[in-house]
Amino acid sequence: MKQREDGKAFLTEEELRQRALEGLTIMDDLFMRNVLEDERCTEFILRVILEKKELKLVEQKIQKDYKNMQGRSAIMDCVARDSRGRLYDIEIQGDREGASPKRARYYSGLLDMHSLKAGEDFQKLRESYVIFITRSDVLGHGLPIYHIERIIRERGAEFGDGTHIIYVNSKIQDDTELGKLMHDLHCKKASEMHSEVLARRVCELKETEKGVRRMCRELEELMVTAEERGMQRGRREGRQEGVAETKREMARSLRDEGMPTERIARIMKEKLERIREWLEEAPAAPAGN
Repeated sequence: MKQREDGKAFLTEEELRQRALEGLTIMDDLFMRNVLEDERCTEFILRVILEKKELKLVEQKIQKDYKNMQGRSAIMDCVARDSRGRLYDIEIQGDREGASPKRARYYSGLLDMHSLKAGEDFQKLRESYVIFITRSDVLGHGLPIYHIERIIRERGAEFGDGTHIIYVNSKIQDDTELGKLMHDLHCKKASEMHSEVLARRVCELKETEKGVRRMCRELEELMVTAEERGMQRGRREGRQEGVAETKREMARSLRDEGMPTERIARIMKEKLERIREWLEEAPAAPAGN
């Protein structure tokens, strides 16, 4: 930590990155993408949520860009396929808008659109799961997990089209296997996690030289982009205080990566009220495209 001419301390960019890394959890987009690059972590999360101990992944893509030539495309957090051909999309969402039922419906449709080849029979459509893991109880019924299926209303029977939408409420962190997983997704330290698989990966990214170097590089890229935006806006508006605008952009960038406002304030050593004012000046960037 350095001191300004007026004697007040401030964080260098390197210290800011270190603090940001220490505060990241799997519930933050940037860190989640890096954790789930280890297929064993994705596999473990799916096994717990779906209660399928035998589930085995054969393929996955992080930040999969699903193009729609006729309409809106989307970038999905983690798309995977298991040994039985079932498709999975795992989405970590910090707000209600990012996990709306209409978004879940659209993502389910995109999975279908990209899983059937031209001329293939509709019966070849793969079974698919769109899974939203959310910071709060988005659906509002106080449950730890919600399974959404199409049904025949008059009979109360399943329609059986092979599409499944699941919402997981990460606020419930009880002593069940699912609750322990939700606890792990919010942990900052590997030593506090229940899962050996997730703890090992978090340790690699936060406590080894290679992992720390990689994560700091990604955070640096995030902050450089924020700094460029801040300086550009400052020049456009004729400001001299480019540093202040840069800090605003950094706060917004961390918010858009899924980091809670309180944690941003602690990392940047700014008052919570000021961070909130900065974030209210610009809406959150939409998840995906």
